[in-house]
Amino acid sequence: MSTPVQTSLTGLKASTLKLVGIIAGAQLILASTGEAHNVLTKQATTLLGEIVQEHEKGDYIPGIVASCSKELLRVRLMTPRVWPNWHSIGHDDPWVSKHAWRNKIRTWEALGDHSCDLSVVPDPSTSHSLLDLPSPAPVPSSCT
Repeated sequence: MSTPVQTSLTGLKASTLKLVGIIAGAQLILASTGEAHNVLTKQATTLLGEIVQEHEKGDYIPGIVASCSKELLRVRLMTPRVWPNWHSIGHDDPWVSKHAWRNKIRTWEALGDHSCDLSVVPDPSTSHSLLDLPSPAPVPSSCT
């Protein structure tokens, strides 16, 4: 790889790692904390815009960038306002295989660098958890 390509990839990786940090942090915040989600949405949108502006004409785009772009565009004009589903954003989002950047995503994946990977995870506020609770104590029949 030539030095300009290496420099571009280094910048893309650094920016993507920042984006992963924002997404991972947002996944830990409760949905009811609107102000925090507002700040994180603005940070992610700004950083995503910079990544796209600098790298969309290049050969590489990490899958998480496309996944984040999809989710931020989805909620952008929704009324009433909703926060991004941060848990649906990930490098392994099945939707990215249909994205216009899919060839750039495959080229990124072919590099074998998994440092920017963040998997789609179930939202703990909507997922079902199975609890293994003990059976209730039997009620004696002589109690009235």
